Amino acid sequence: MKLIDDILFDMSPKNGSLAGAALSFICVLMVFVITPYILFAFISGSLPGIGIEFGVDTSEVSAGIWSWIMDMMKYAIPLLLLSIPVGFYHAGSYARVPFKMLFALYLGSWLWVASHGGVFTMTFPSVEIFGGSSALTIGIDVRYVVYVMIMICFVMMFLALSELGGNRKDYLEALEKKKDSMSKRKARRLSSR
Repeated sequence: MKLIDDILFDMSPKNGSLAGAALSFICVLMVFVITPYILFAFISGSLPGIGIEFGVDTSEVSAGIWSWIMDMMKYAIPLLLLSIPVGFYHAGSYARVPFKMLFALYLGSWLWVASHGGVFTMTFPSVEIFGGSSALTIGIDVRYVVYVMIMICFVMMFLALSELGGNRKDYLEALEKKKDSMSKRKARRLSSR
């Protein structure tokens, strides 16, 4: 029964940090939304020069890259939402563990979906090769890199439990200090009346 009381107490909004939630949201926003957008701007700015050099129409390639970047950003919305409670609750809080585990689980699935299983293919519709015109398909196989990243996400799930055990004592001490300072302020207010 004490464990349930501790969990319910930890989930109280009084024990959270709005600044931590905002910081966590901004970090995830930068990594999963703004960085891909900047990356697309850089790539799409470079494509016309490459297209002129190799005689390739880069508008379709640019549209394909933009579609992929939009999918990445669209699938990152749940990561943004999960980052809020992860940042809101302090390390050592029972309330943080399920959100951090869900974040790691979804991050692993996001990596798989965003990387198309670790195989990127791009087709250039009409490339002049040795005086003739034909379609050119380029494939990049990064499956093993994606597998390692997914394994890291799997380990992150267990690190959430490790973080709870390692920071629980400090978290409870900080809560006690917060309670003491609040009770002192309340006593001063009552004595000044």
